[in-house]
Amino acid sequence: MSADLVGYAAPATLIILCSFLLYHIVVHPLLISPLAKIPNAHWTSPFVPWWILWKRYRQEELTAALKAHQSLGLIVRLGPKDLGVSCYEDGIRTIYGGGFDKPAYFNFFNCYERPNSFCSLARKDHSIHRRRISVVYTKSALFGSAQLASLTEHVLLGRLIPRLHEQASRPQPTELLGLSCSLCLDYVNAFLFGYSSGSNFLQSESGTQLWLEHYERRHCKEAFWPQELPKTTKWMNTLGINILPKGHLPSKHYLEQWMMGLCDKADEARLLADQGLLKDPADIPVVYQQVQKSVWADLNGADTQTKKSEIASELFDHMSAAREVLGLVLSYTLYYISQNQQAQNRLRSELASAGLSITISASEPNPTLPSPASLDSLPYLTAVLNESFRMRPNSRPLPRITPHDRAVSLAGIDNIPPGTRVNSFPWLVHRDPRQWDQPDKWIPERWLQGEGKGLDNKGVLWAFGSGPRMCVGSHLTQYMMRYVIAVVYSNFKTVTVKDGSFGRHPPGSLDDRLMVKFERLHE
Repeated sequence: MSADLVGYAAPATLIILCSFLLYHIVVHPLLISPLAKIPNAHWTSPFVPWWILWKRYRQEELTAALKAHQSLGLIVRLGPKDLGVSCYEDGIRTIYGGGFDKPAYFNFFNCYERPNSFCSLARKDHSIHRRRISVVYTKSALFGSAQLASLTEHVLLGRLIPRLHEQASRPQPTELLGLSCSLCLDYVNAFLFGYSSGSNFLQSESGTQLWLEHYERRHCKEAFWPQELPKTTKWMNTLGINILPKGHLPSKHYLEQWMMGLCDKADEARLLADQGLLKDPADIPVVYQQVQKSVWADLNGADTQTKKSEIASELFDHMSAAREVLGLVLSYTLYYISQNQQAQNRLRSELASAGLSITISASEPNPTLPSPASLDSLPYLTAVLNESFRMRPNSRPLPRITPHDRAVSLAGIDNIPPGTRVNSFPWLVHRDPRQWDQPDKWIPERWLQGEGKGLDNKGVLWAFGSGPRMCVGSHLTQYMMRYVIAVVYSNFKTVTVKDGSFGRHPPGSLDDRLMVKFERLHE
C-alpha cells in the first residue's frame, strides 16, 4: 500500500511543482501582474530579463529603448520587473523628484571601496554626501568666487588659447573630444584642488591619452557584469573566475593613486591657505577644503586613512563628470557651432554688441574677462547651451528602484509593484517628436521667444536630472561653457572637417571623432 502511495506522490509532486513554476514564470507575469498592462519591448520581456541584459551587454540599450518607446509608447516593459519610462510628467518627475533609490548597478562606481554622491543608493545616504559639497556649487557661490574667476583666466587664457594657436597653425584638423576632455579635466581639477595642485593635460597630449586609456579600462564594457549581475559576478569570483579584463584592476589602482596624489597636494595648499601664504586665489583648493572639513566632522571616530579615502572617493566622482558629462557636451557644442556658421557669426555678434568679446591680440595679450553675470544674461549664448544640452545629454541610463514599501503610478499605469527597476534616458525626453519640432536638428532659435517653433520648454530640458539628486555641478557647467565659447569665438573661426565619424555610431556613442579646423581671427 505504501509503495502505491509513493507511486502516486511522485507524479503529484511533479505536477504541483510544474504548476507552481507555470504560474510564477508564465501566468502571473503575463496575465495577473500589474505590469501585464504595459506593452512588452520583446516577447520574452514578461518572463526573463535575457533580452534587455543582452542589449545592455552590447551597449545597445539606448537604441533598443528608443525603438521600443517610438513604437509602443511612453512606458514599456523591458524585463519581468524592469521598465522604461520616457515621459516627464507622471513619469520622470515622479521617479526622480520623489527620490527613488538607486539599484546595486551603481556600486561599481565607488572608489577606494568607499561610496560617494553618485553611487549612494539610498536617498538618506546621498543627502549626507551632497550636504558636504553643495554650498560651493551654488550659483551665487560660483559667481562670487575669486578663486574660480582667477583659475578661469589661467586655464583659458594661459593654456587653452596657446593650445588653440598651435592647433590653428597645423594643417591637420583638431579632434574635439580629446581637446575638450583635456580642458575640462584641467578646469574641474583646478576648481577641486586649486590651480597649482590640479592637472595640466592641455599642455600634454600624451598625458591625456594615457589617462584616458586608464579611464576607459576602469569603465570597461565588461563592467556590465558587476553592474547588472552582481550576485552572478560574486559567485564566479568565488570560483576564481574574474570576468573583468586584466587591465581593469591596474587601471583602477592607477587612477586612485593619481587622485590621491592630487588630494595630497591640495592638502598642502589648504594648510598654506590657512596661514594666508597663497598669493593667487586660483591656488586655493575650494572644494577640497569644504569636503575635508565635512568628512572630518562626519567621520569623527575614523582613522586618518579612512577619512582620506572618503575625501578622494567624493572628489573622484566630481572629476569623472569632466569626462562623462562636461567634456562630452562641450565637445559636441563646439562641433554644432562649427557646423552652423550662421550661429557662429551670431554668437560673435552678440558678444561684440554687449561689449563682452574676449579678444586676444599682440596689442592686448591679457584681456580682462567679463563678469559671469554678464555672460549669463546673453540670450543667444543661453539658447546655444540649452540646445546643446538637449541634443547631447549623458547617454547612460539612470535606473531607479520603486519604493519597497508601496506601489506607485507611472505614465498612467497604476499599482506598479515595489522593487521594480525603472529606467529613463534624457536622450529620449529630448528627442520626443511630440514635444519638439525637428527634434534631431540643432536649432538654438527654438529657445528664443518668437524665433522658433519649439514648445514650452519648462520641465522638459532634463540634461542635469531633477529632484534631490539633480547634478550638483549644473551651475559650474554653465559657468565654464559660457566662458569657453566666449573665448573661443572671440578669437577663432571653426569649421568641420568631413573625415571624422560624427553620426556613424548609435545614439549616445562615445566613439564619434569630431574633427574641426581652428582659424585665427586676429594676429
